[in-house]
Amino acid sequence: MVCIKKRYFNWNRLFLLPLGLWPDKETKFTRFQAKLLFSLLMSSAAFQLSRLFSVECHFDSAVTILSSSSFYIALTIIFMCFWINMKTMRYLFEQLQHIYDGLKDKAEIAIYDKYGYIGKCLTIRLMIPMVCGMFSNFIIVYSPYILDVVMPKNESYAIHVMEMVTKYFIVSEKYYFLVLVHLNVACTAGLIVTVGTGTMMLSYFKHACGMFEIASYRIEQAMAIELLHDLNTKNEIVIYKKIICAVDIHRKAMEFAKCFITNTEGTLFFLILTGVLCLSFNLFRIFQIKSLVDEVEEVLLHFFVVILVLVGSFLANYVGQEMMDYTNHVYETTYNVSWYLAPLDIQKMILFLLQRGSRTFTLNVGGLFTASFECFATLVSASVSYFTFMYSMQQ
Repeated sequence: MVCIKKRYFNWNRLFLLPLGLWPDKETKFTRFQAKLLFSLLMSSAAFQLSRLFSVECHFDSAVTILSSSSFYIALTIIFMCFWINMKTMRYLFEQLQHIYDGLKDKAEIAIYDKYGYIGKCLTIRLMIPMVCGMFSNFIIVYSPYILDVVMPKNESYAIHVMEMVTKYFIVSEKYYFLVLVHLNVACTAGLIVTVGTGTMMLSYFKHACGMFEIASYRIEQAMAIELLHDLNTKNEIVIYKKIICAVDIHRKAMEFAKCFITNTEGTLFFLILTGVLCLSFNLFRIFQIKSLVDEVEEVLLHFFVVILVLVGSFLANYVGQEMMDYTNHVYETTYNVSWYLAPLDIQKMILFLLQRGSRTFTLNVGGLFTASFECFATLVSASVSYFTFMYSMQQ
């Protein structure tokens, strides 16, 4: 028997298992790992927000702190979204395995394998840049301290880093290195969680797209010309069974997607709001900096956050758009088959399929956000509007 987890999710397991987030049997140790990571993320966000109450904090500092803290809050929400729904994630794994085990047709198995392989390739393509980024971050952040030991000079190599951290978070020079390490570790762990869980969700929905593709294939096979031209009791029974199987896997695909959205709806809603605010604050901070050359490190940090938010938002809405396209494809397949050659009873079944297919299946969050390219454009537009408002108020 083929194990879905080992075949298509081994990379996700590699990233999430050390953090206690791999959806398998929970133990005391995995719970401790997850709680430790949660404490790290929460403390990093809380520390930054606490800087807002500093006596030295003014408007520019507040925007700077909010641009950073909103990013850490988003990382924390992503972690919570996955952590508090571990049972749901295990259940979805079981459903994927159950559906795979129920496939007998070689063509259907090939379709399912194709979409599982696409999900795995997307996972690898997103994880490789993250690993490269982590390695680059390690070199950029800690190389000045290594050089201070290996090649010491009168002025520390890390003096610029110290000045940026103390100015950015309004802390004493005495504690700046602890702050730097704390936030850097929290950011690295949060990004690992984000990429590990995000790619897993992409793979989940790719498998759901595979189910819709199998539904289309089954409808085509049920209404094959050779069966319709040689109608007899045996062939009619074959057509009925294939249509029933097509409806069954179509229903399972929709239930699979709805199960995920229903259980994560609350945290996803807050994640969307936080993402919009994070994008607005970081765009505002980029345009707020007077000399891009003198403060290139800070500009790169904000630009990095903007790119991450845009990419994450685009991928989430891309999944929703793809689900809509595949459900529409099932409807188009049903409409284009030679249903007019079938007996009246079978035509009535096809009519029911067409009526159901005319209602587009969407991934809706909170009744306000429907994942699609249009939603992505709306969220980006909202972020730019908030940024424009803040910028005009400052002027």
